[in-house]
Amino acid sequence: MSKFRTSIIAVTLAAMFFIPVSAIPKTPNAYIEEKPPVSENSVSVPEKDFSEEPFFPEGTFRIFDLETETVSEVSFSDYVKGAIASEMGADFESEALVAQGVAAFSCGLYQQRIHFAADYDFSAAPDKKLGYMTEEKAKEVYGKNFEEKWAVISAAAEKAMKYVLTYEGEPALAVYHAISNGMTESSENAWGGTVPYLVSVESPGDISHPDYETTVSFSYDEVLSVLNKNGAGLNGSYPEEWFKGAERTESGYVDKIIIGAATFSGEKIRSIFNLRSADFDAEYKNNEFIFTVRGYGHGVGLSQVGANYMAKEGADFEEILSHYYPGTELKEYS
Repeated sequence: MSKFRTSIIAVTLAAMFFIPVSAIPKTPNAYIEEKPPVSENSVSVPEKDFSEEPFFPEGTFRIFDLETETVSEVSFSDYVKGAIASEMGADFESEALVAQGVAAFSCGLYQQRIHFAADYDFSAAPDKKLGYMTEEKAKEVYGKNFEEKWAVISAAAEKAMKYVLTYEGEPALAVYHAISNGMTESSENAWGGTVPYLVSVESPGDISHPDYETTVSFSYDEVLSVLNKNGAGLNGSYPEEWFKGAERTESGYVDKIIIGAATFSGEKIRSIFNLRSADFDAEYKNNEFIFTVRGYGHGVGLSQVGANYMAKEGADFEEILSHYYPGTELKEYS
């Protein structure tokens, strides 16, 4: 594998949406975000004239498979269907599914444009349902309900692919995540690069979701070992003080925290302890650390749970996209 390829597929497999190294200014790593169990049991099929043959725009994405380390040419339609299936599934509201489809398609086109001279456009792990999944994988996942579920996904994808989300006439980097902490995070705070439409916005539906807040525990020895491997230089004393004094962004995510001799970003702590998000508190009790975490994912761009909440409240996919990507413009794809 080339050094170029090795450098741009560095990923954190603990989390589900991917961000390429070259997509965000100053971004040090690529990320794949883990998918939470967020089924909403609210199947609704977009209205469609089934007398007409489905239409999908022609074209392919070059996708690097993180497991097989091979590059595949995947049609636009197969990718968008697979992205909707893996990122939301068929049980979200139809307008949320369409918004997800537009975001995935637009983000794919963005990466294709900036990686035109590279070996591939972006990476994924379809067999693990990371980034997208194949129709064959969907059959395995949905079993006897495949036909019904795939029809919902396909209808949403067909509607979505009539459009592309743009900024200044070019496809937008329409990233997404599972659940915010009630506010989405800016790209500048999360990754160090400013993207005008990846700014913090309210996402009120997220805090009522059952997966909004989670806890995870680590032993004293585990935490001490991980922190020292990352430069903290702790001697083991006063563990109750280690996670105090965190500085937070305007959105409530941990910006940075000084532990021992090291300064950690919130995203770094999230990565090394495999936390669901960078909005966390840590309490030391009975020789263990208990992390309370709010949200799921990097917090940038569209919140999938928030989009579903907006759809239930009557918002269409255009309103959802406009809310989570302010300043962008939805255009017909050609």
